[in-house]
Amino acid sequence: MTNIGEKSGDGSACDGQPSAGGAPREPSGLSGQKAPRFPPDPAREQALVSKRVVSDTIMCVDGMAIFLAALVAKWAYIVAFLQHSPETGPYAVVGAVGAVIAVAAMRYQGLYDFDLLSETGGQTRRILIGLVAAALFLIAVGYLLKISEQYSRGWFVVWFAVSVVAVLAVHAVTTQVLQWLGGLGAFARNIVIYGSGDIAESVIRRVAMSPMNLRVVGVFDDLPRGQKTQVPLSGGLSDLISFGQQRRIDEVLIAMPMTNELQIANLVEQLSLLPADIRICPSATAFRIPPKKLLDYEGLAVLELERRPMDGWAPIVKNVEDKVLASLLLVSLTPLLLLIALAVKLDSRGPAIFKQRRHGFNHEVFNLYKFRTMYVAEDGPDITQATRKDPRVTRVGRFLRKTSLDELPQLFNVLRGDMSLVGPRPHALSHNEYYSTVLARYANRHKVKPGMTGWAQVNGYRGETDTPEKMRGRVERDLWYIENWSVWLDVKILAMTPFYGLIGKNAF
Repeated sequence: MTNIGEKSGDGSACDGQPSAGGAPREPSGLSGQKAPRFPPDPAREQALVSKRVVSDTIMCVDGMAIFLAALVAKWAYIVAFLQHSPETGPYAVVGAVGAVIAVAAMRYQGLYDFDLLSETGGQTRRILIGLVAAALFLIAVGYLLKISEQYSRGWFVVWFAVSVVAVLAVHAVTTQVLQWLGGLGAFARNIVIYGSGDIAESVIRRVAMSPMNLRVVGVFDDLPRGQKTQVPLSGGLSDLISFGQQRRIDEVLIAMPMTNELQIANLVEQLSLLPADIRICPSATAFRIPPKKLLDYEGLAVLELERRPMDGWAPIVKNVEDKVLASLLLVSLTPLLLLIALAVKLDSRGPAIFKQRRHGFNHEVFNLYKFRTMYVAEDGPDITQATRKDPRVTRVGRFLRKTSLDELPQLFNVLRGDMSLVGPRPHALSHNEYYSTVLARYANRHKVKPGMTGWAQVNGYRGETDTPEKMRGRVERDLWYIENWSVWLDVKILAMTPFYGLIGKNAF
């Protein structure tokens, strides 16, 4: 934080304190008086570089690099190596389609988020996934249209390799450039604050401690004579306007309560002549739950504190993912399911399939299916979790629970729409009621369908949850999954499940 309460270089007092003549300075009027001059500051007069423009530019460069890689591969492999001269047009078309698909896949993963582009980690995986997705798409289309034999397989491999090197090189260079520009302050937003009370003080303190690219360059207020300010001032409203006309301001933050709507409306009206965002912070109290965004309800400002997960296309995509994969798994695992059912029946008396009521999406109760692993079938108000060497567990049941094969019948729950392949694991009704009173936000797990496996399970939170601490760790990871869901995250969890989510020391 710099330049708080700075004075202009020509001796004008801009902090509300007595001037050189000893008399207190009154705020300059909007007309009829000469406003103080603020000397230019080269470090802050540079144009603000748009993060969106940077991200979109890098995305276009990636697409162009992939397209050009197709032409380079055609020349290097087919012309130079094989010494053939086929037409360039067909290869250019495939190169353009592949570039669009690859860039779309990388964008879907969030590769072009500016904060990620500025970091050295997390980009390589997204780039490789995007290029692999494009390659698989082109292979599938070529096979279905029966045109794959018209293109050289060697060219395709060389193209993929050149694309990987080119895109990785582009991002290695751009990351260094963005970090260099960030160090110069090219992406820092210049903020001026109107207000000098506890709200302004809180804003200045939090901005100073925050890693956000924000920089307070001045604080202004019009206080009655004799009233003390809690922060150094650079002038009044007229000085703020003059400051904004002579220096670059990206945002004006009104730091005052919403009690005087007329005063705030007048402020906004007069400040609107500046080419800057105008925002308001009405309270010095921090939100325990940070607001997602500000909405406009026919002129009424509404803060969005929570957002329903998986909106738009996300529920449709996840539903298709569940139905397709569950159907394929059921078809391929049918012999195994029949063998397990037979083993359960021969091992002990009772049904092969066990049903237990669980809470699902939006706390709706459904019957969860499992292979029976115990001599008893509990589904009442008091259910005791299985423990190590539990005498209720059968011989076959012990193996099924250790390997999580007892969960396979839940594929039918997925097809019915009660569950998803990936999501927070559903708990027995009695356990739900208990932990809802013990753990804050526990019930938020039911904002999505429960899953056969989940982020908590592949991170070691599987099996008995006999203490609130264990359940708290599971809940934290479940809520993180809900907030960060993506198709690629589901794919990652499904791929990790056989290694981390099925066999483990906590399963018994």
